[in-house]
Amino acid sequence: MRRGNQILPSSLRTVGGASQKPFIGTATWTILLVFSSLISFYAGVWTAFAVVPLSRNECPDCQKSCLDAAELGDGELGHSLEIITSRKIQKALETQCNPDKGEKDVSHRFPDSVSHFAKGLARVGHKELFDRYDFGVPMSDRADKQDALILYDSQSSLPSDKNVAAQLNGEIPRLSANDATENCDVMNAMFIENPSRARSRQCLAILGGQYQSYHIQRWMRLNSEEKPDSNEPLQLVGRWRRNDGNDEFLYPKQRAIDMHQELLLTYLNNLKSTKQHLSEILKKIAINNTVIVVTANMGQSELLMNLICSSKGRGLNTNNLLVFPTDVQTKALAESLGLTTFYDDHLMRFIPKEESARYGDKTFALIMIAKVVCVQLVNELGYDLLFTDIDVVFYRDPIEYFRNSSIGNFDVYFQDDGSRQERYAPYSANSGFYFIRSNERSKILFRSMMYSGDIIIACRSHQQVLIALLEEYNSLIGLTVKVLSREEDDFPGGYHYHMRKDIVKKMVNGEIKPYIFHMSWTLNKVNKLEYMKQMGMWYVKEQCVGKKVEEIFAGENDMTDATETCCSAQPIIECFYRDKPSIVPCKDAPSKDSYGRSFW
Repeated sequence: MRRGNQILPSSLRTVGGASQKPFIGTATWTILLVFSSLISFYAGVWTAFAVVPLSRNECPDCQKSCLDAAELGDGELGHSLEIITSRKIQKALETQCNPDKGEKDVSHRFPDSVSHFAKGLARVGHKELFDRYDFGVPMSDRADKQDALILYDSQSSLPSDKNVAAQLNGEIPRLSANDATENCDVMNAMFIENPSRARSRQCLAILGGQYQSYHIQRWMRLNSEEKPDSNEPLQLVGRWRRNDGNDEFLYPKQRAIDMHQELLLTYLNNLKSTKQHLSEILKKIAINNTVIVVTANMGQSELLMNLICSSKGRGLNTNNLLVFPTDVQTKALAESLGLTTFYDDHLMRFIPKEESARYGDKTFALIMIAKVVCVQLVNELGYDLLFTDIDVVFYRDPIEYFRNSSIGNFDVYFQDDGSRQERYAPYSANSGFYFIRSNERSKILFRSMMYSGDIIIACRSHQQVLIALLEEYNSLIGLTVKVLSREEDDFPGGYHYHMRKDIVKKMVNGEIKPYIFHMSWTLNKVNKLEYMKQMGMWYVKEQCVGKKVEEIFAGENDMTDATETCCSAQPIIECFYRDKPSIVPCKDAPSKDSYGRSFW
């Protein structure tokens, strides 16, 4: 027969009536007993969940209830056990209460330390993603051979297809744009390219768990002379810093600041009367609430004449074209061509009358200010507008293109400049030909341009300032921007003339009929006229080139119709360079570029 004290712990048994020395203390035994009881209890809970899973309907708040049951107090033992048990219950409840989520919880590509922003990856055809979501920026000319990478930051954002989700553990799957983004409530798009021809060693750092940013910081290794040096530590630089170390952001000097402030004061002090006068004009000429806006000084007068002569020769309507002349001579000339003008001496007295000697000089920069003023005023008054430089020729009415619903409903459309310099990223928008829908977003954009005149003067171009603001307001307020790709042939320009002679040859052969041609990418006006003449784009008679109205109509009383006197019915063609595109063979002409090959 078992003795009664045999059921006691060995440390409490007696032998011969005498107590043995305790092997384990009473307090320790008590702790072990409590611990084993807790383990048994939670094992039972775990078994219950496994054997009788709760449905979502039976337990609408099961996750919270069970997690509350795991609260064990503030002791160290209780806290440790609470963590272990809570994790197990959490996992079980995710599977039972949210079966879809449980089945998706398969990603082990990334460690737990980055799981708060990286749960899976997928590839999508670059071009297909652009076709599905029109990001507005120019698409890479290699897009059909490249993939985009999509990073998922949660299990619920992974594709619904279970097989696809499972693949996310191994090889990165290639999905359609629809499948890859079907569960993305939000998609943040980044446009990345290594801008250096030498392919500098570029890295991308993604810092999850941070306060969200919609800008990219750029860090470079530069020495004390601001030249690339791999031995130096990385340091923060501006987005206009090129990979060779040159910074293309030019800080305004005091003279530029003073000039801009004076112009801005003049603008604001006269704004009410200016808008009232301009509004009366716009009401008379607008067609479907849309006008064409140009600006010119006397030094560019023949280019203005050519725009009108070539348009009238093709039967295009210029009744809604409004000229903002910068001097009274250009005003008189424009009106003699049958055009409507708006001239304000207060605003335009800052603008030189002569042409710029070359792209980017001081005169060029001040003419850019005039372009900003005229666009901002018309936009502010609620009119849609097409702004065009005067080194453009129209083949078809471009407004018809922008009114076509099939191209989308973007706030602003720009011709693709073609250049891919860092300072023009990510849009490469050409600021000499664009269409604007007047709305609150576009008004903010051009008001900001008005307030950036000091930077425009300093940088001697409003193009890079405009592009920076396009990117900022695209991110900040959802301004929708569309750049008309240089790979298309509806809106060719200087890039195509110099770099894509295949497209120019199609124009010459009549295989394509673009809406316009913009003779950009030229050093000065002399080059523009030469290229336009040998391309069959010139319609101004020589006796009117560079002439004021009184010189054109010398000895005549009627000076109201310069088109009859100055416009040629047929293009005036002349060869200058054998290696530049031309509408007729120019094989006997000299080459413009060293080792230039004949276009023909």
